[in-house]
Amino acid sequence: MGFELSVVAVIFFISAVLMGTYSYTMMGTSNELIDDASAEQYRMQLSKLQTDIEIVESTADGFEGTYNLTVSLTNTGSESLRFDRMNVIVDGNLESYTYDNVAATWTPSETRNLTVTDLSGSGVHRVKVVTENGVSAYGSYLV
Repeated sequence: MGFELSVVAVIFFISAVLMGTYSYTMMGTSNELIDDASAEQYRMQLSKLQTDIEIVESTADGFEGTYNLTVSLTNTGSESLRFDRMNVIVDGNLESYTYDNVAATWTPSETRNLTVTDLSGSGVHRVKVVTENGVSAYGSYLV
């Protein structure tokens, strides 16, 4: 009976050591993932704080049933942005846009134009431009 009790005690001890080692490894990996996610969250928040855009002018042209909207934007923040990763919303509808054949990187203090084609309707309209990190600017124009 003494030998069996010793064997069971050794099995329990080895199991406890293995489970402790496994748990420590998993907790270390989890902490690394949390640290990486926290660093990424800080980077995203800093990028958002340093981003600002302004709609300088919104101009509609070509009024034969449909029109084209040209929006002039200035990057007033200190963060370089991707001009091809923005969203343009006109009267609550997500619209595709084109821009001048220039580099996709939009540097601070630079003014650029984008064009939304085949819009319809008359009166006052609202346009919203949203950057890749969620900062937006609003404007209105008259057709």
